Amino acid sequence: MTAPRLTAALVILLYSAATAAAAGDPPERTEGGLGSVPAPGARGREASLSAPEPRGGEASLPAPERAADALAVEEKGALALDRIRYARFSFAGPIGERIERNIDRWILTAPVANPGMIEMLRQRDRRPAPQVVPWAGEFAGKYLISAVQALRMTERPEVERFVGSVVRDLISTQAEDGYLGPFPRAERLLGNWDLWGHYHVMLALLLWHERTGDAAALEAAIRAGDLICRTYVESARSIHDAGSHEMNMAVIHALGKLHRLTGKEIYLRQMREIEKDWERAGDYFRQGLAGIDFYRTPRPRWESLHDIQGLVELFRITGDERYRRAFVNLWRSIAERDRHNTGGFSSGEQAVGHPYSPAAIETCCTVAWMALTVDMLRLTGDPRAADELELSTWNAAAGAQHPSGRWWTYDTPMDGRREASAHTIVFQSRAGTPELNCCSVNAPRSLGMLSEWAVMRAPGGIAVNHYGPCRVSCALPGGARLILDQADPRTTYPRGGDVWIRVEPSAPSDFAILLRVPAWSRETEVRLNGSRVEGVRPGEYLAIDRTWRAGDEISLRLDLRLRIWVGDQDAAGRISIFRGPILLGYDQRWNAFDEDRIPSLDARKVEGSSVAPVDAGPPEAAPAAADGGPAVPRAASSAEPSSSARAAAVDEGAARSTPAVPRASSSAASAAEILAPWLLVDLEGADGR
Repeated sequence: MTAPRLTAALVILLYSAATAAAAGDPPERTEGGLGSVPAPGARGREASLSAPEPRGGEASLPAPERAADALAVEEKGALALDRIRYARFSFAGPIGERIERNIDRWILTAPVANPGMIEMLRQRDRRPAPQVVPWAGEFAGKYLISAVQALRMTERPEVERFVGSVVRDLISTQAEDGYLGPFPRAERLLGNWDLWGHYHVMLALLLWHERTGDAAALEAAIRAGDLICRTYVESARSIHDAGSHEMNMAVIHALGKLHRLTGKEIYLRQMREIEKDWERAGDYFRQGLAGIDFYRTPRPRWESLHDIQGLVELFRITGDERYRRAFVNLWRSIAERDRHNTGGFSSGEQAVGHPYSPAAIETCCTVAWMALTVDMLRLTGDPRAADELELSTWNAAAGAQHPSGRWWTYDTPMDGRREASAHTIVFQSRAGTPELNCCSVNAPRSLGMLSEWAVMRAPGGIAVNHYGPCRVSCALPGGARLILDQADPRTTYPRGGDVWIRVEPSAPSDFAILLRVPAWSRETEVRLNGSRVEGVRPGEYLAIDRTWRAGDEISLRLDLRLRIWVGDQDAAGRISIFRGPILLGYDQRWNAFDEDRIPSLDARKVEGSSVAPVDAGPPEAAPAAADGGPAVPRAASSAEPSSSARAAAVDEGAARSTPAVPRASSSAASAAEILAPWLLVDLEGADGR
């Protein structure tokens, strides 16, 4: 796969910082189902790890689960994997620092610094009428979605209290008829992106209710859903008439969740009407079922990805495999054709059929892609979806967030500068909401989603998808508690290839641990208590099914040899270089030469090379090599099979590098010397240029 180069001004933070662009080869089309999750072990267990987790002073609640978890509708379409409810996550390293800074400098400050986030809903019928953007109703919902996700990753009670106060303030603005938007009575739900705004608010309220059991939040979501149904399906109106089709029809996703939770048939009726309306808009079901690539569908904008999530809800409710098949086909087409080297999605806010366009890669689009990919992982259990999430998290997401936690980008380009969304799309700000725009409120969700895919419930056990310093605590069936601890000094990933996982059940317990083996790690070594485990295959889960006892240790050594992606179209003559999940990049502050002096690399010599980070500061000077270019070791192995055609294209000559490499002092210079500046951007020192 391929990608253009990053310019001098794009800040790239790797493990001692991870902030820019990365990508591995997208999943290949396969015949038949994905079926990558191993079947339960010989004991045939169906372990459910959704037993509630105590929070704070809360007592442990064994099954049956809380009322907040009870579903009124039996699901006919089964998920392969799912989030472990009430699990506690604690992340360390660069990702942990980013999460904490997001909490301190956004979650706890945004509603205070931008009081109009809630107040615009309260002022909707005042004079003069508030002048808001058509999608302003999304701001509170998007903020709260990421805020509730963040609560799963912190033990700080003041954060929970603060988020709860924002939820209560939001509910207090609900009109008597259930309306929860910023538009005057005569316009309610009939135009703008009003249904889109309600979609996000309803998702946020349902997440809060799931976490806390807050009946008021559930009631507010139900009242909003009832109003939508009264306005449309019960009044013989069509949501198609509200315009902004891919935006407003996305409410099908929230209605599906409400139907499963409450059993109210009116929500399913409204979903069916939206499904009919799709045929005059994005036509997602029929197009996906026919195998049409997403970029060729009638509505290839990014907002459509939330409509497509509605296909998962329809599958879960009905069990109709056609919904699953349509969803998978659309997801695969995006992964193969429109996902950029950074793990970001969209070119100019939509799919265009190739990932080389220099058009803006909007952060909201990447968040939607990650949400869709979480659903892909849940639906199919294909670990390649987890590879995609890892890629997006370490590069597109971390690259969109300023390391201070104060702002996020609108556009995190493959080749260009990062700037705050409040600058790029300043037209969205208003008095009372100076920092609010679609991306500033939505981007933190890219970090929050770690709580949904890092460790998941699987048939007969759990799946470990995220590697890096972290600690996860959850309940096991039967009342035992489990801690999975990667916060070991020996865990060096992703800067190094070593991962150590300490397994700590509170009592000996039988279950399977499924370890994600990244598709890009061609040679992976796994050990259990020091003994090598066989059967490790790239792009699959490795299931270790046994009786686990406190002190058991799993170690992984992942293959971090360099991989390349050769550019095409707008990126022709350029390559991207990856080391593990990280896309390497040029940063002007860490190189003594400027962008116009970026040297060329022979891609044939880069592929498969092994390099190690070197602890050193920015170079004061970098003398030119005798041959005028950097020396890179010849590849230790042939290119990946899926890269053969692209590698052949490089045989015609050296390709321009995506990340720049400082000139070596001699043709015999080691790869470590050459690549050191890529790996040593200081997380604390990034200035967001």
